[in-house]
Amino acid sequence: MAVSCGEMKKGDVYKCQDCGFEIEVINECDCDKDEACQPGQDHCCEFTCCGKEMVRK
Repeated sequence: MAVSCGEMKKGDVYKCQDCGFEIEVINECDCDKDEACQPGQDHCCEFTCCGKEMVRK
């Protein structure tokens, strides 16, 4: 399962397992990790890169 924005905390850095792309969390979302962010979604936002889960650095 991909990283959910509900699990990401301010200051965390996540990177792609293949290309080395990195993102830093500047602001946390206010949803529960299993709660849908938008109507019609089954879960909170998830992040992948190059077809793989982004991992915490």
